Amino acid sequence: MRVLWFTNTPSCYSQNPNGYNGGGWISSLEKELGKIPEIELGVCFYSRSVTEAKKEESGGTVYYLLPRPHKSVKYTIETIFGRPGTSTFRHERLAMPALVNVAEDFKPDIIQVFGSENIYGLIANHVSVPVVLHIQGILSACLNAFLPPFVSWKMYLWQDKSFGNILRRLSDKIAWQRNSVTEQRMFRSLRYYMGHSVWDERIVKLISPDSCYFHCNEMLREVFYDKSAKRTLPDKPVFVTTISSPLYKGFDLVLKTAAILKKVLPDFEWKVFGDVNPKFVETVFRIKHHDVGIKLMGVGTAEQIRSALISATAYVHPSYIENASNSLCEASISGVTGISVNVGGIPAVIDDGRTGFLVPANDPFQMAYLMKYIYENPEINIAAGNAARKEALVRHDRQTIVCRVLEIYNEILENDSK
Repeated sequence: MRVLWFTNTPSCYSQNPNGYNGGGWISSLEKELGKIPEIELGVCFYSRSVTEAKKEESGGTVYYLLPRPHKSVKYTIETIFGRPGTSTFRHERLAMPALVNVAEDFKPDIIQVFGSENIYGLIANHVSVPVVLHIQGILSACLNAFLPPFVSWKMYLWQDKSFGNILRRLSDKIAWQRNSVTEQRMFRSLRYYMGHSVWDERIVKLISPDSCYFHCNEMLREVFYDKSAKRTLPDKPVFVTTISSPLYKGFDLVLKTAAILKKVLPDFEWKVFGDVNPKFVETVFRIKHHDVGIKLMGVGTAEQIRSALISATAYVHPSYIENASNSLCEASISGVTGISVNVGGIPAVIDDGRTGFLVPANDPFQMAYLMKYIYENPEINIAAGNAARKEALVRHDRQTIVCRVLEIYNEILENDSK
């Protein structure tokens, strides 16, 4: 079976341990599928390292590196001042020929698209083979929750007066709006979906009611399957969070929670991993991270994050919108109790009160209470962490996931041939 992936990351082609680690679960899946002789895999992705399309075979996988489509000044102006609905068709006409060329060269039996963030899924309108979208986040839902409370688009765009930065943020906003429209078109075009939560299944069924949805859990990064390192509770309260820079990831909630927690648990430490840019949020909410026990760790390797997790009191997840978060799953499989905002697909990972704790969105008081509570009740903490790990080991079992992926491929091919 020839399988072509379109991904937002290079997967196993190139992995930078010191850079952004999104998509590590995709490379884990590639490694496992690579062990199956009957699977011939191609992986296509956009790369800043090339100026023209490049094809390369390594380790049995064929990689296609594509440059981002060149956008003329006219195209850019039309995108900025035009409607997202018009812009998405313009983007498709610009990007699709290169993607179709890859499909024609590889000649897949099935195409799998990872995530709706890019234009890839619209290839279903241009090829005859079945295309399945593996849902990661959902842009439309993220855009709806993009700004935290008390932050307006005007504040966001004008957070500093540099013309270049204002233009960049405006461009980002326009791209989000256009890509959300593209995603809606994608959902109406595609017939097959893979997802891993009730939340993403409901959205698929809302927008694409006649589609086929397959539940498939995601594989985690390799280091998190290591059984040799055991969790130990620290002597003082230590919390870990992994987020990225968009405002909906909830760094404002981290600041507000830490300010409350500082008054009742003054000696805590909160390690925040990720490419967080704190300046704007700190200015809006008038809280400096270094004043309230927060330590910004930068982008961490899988090993660094695993080490921090197994010596932490709890993992805390603050996002305003999220699918079944892989960062939270990595904490669970490490045996670490999770405290998370109850949004999106998070309930697929946390059974409230048994494998972790859920709090309402933007409720720093509940979050601070639970962080204090879990520190002061180590027996409950250990029990919740153990229960989370037990479930995570089953949910993210590598062999089970590989078998499920192959089962889905075969079912789609069988269904598509009818």
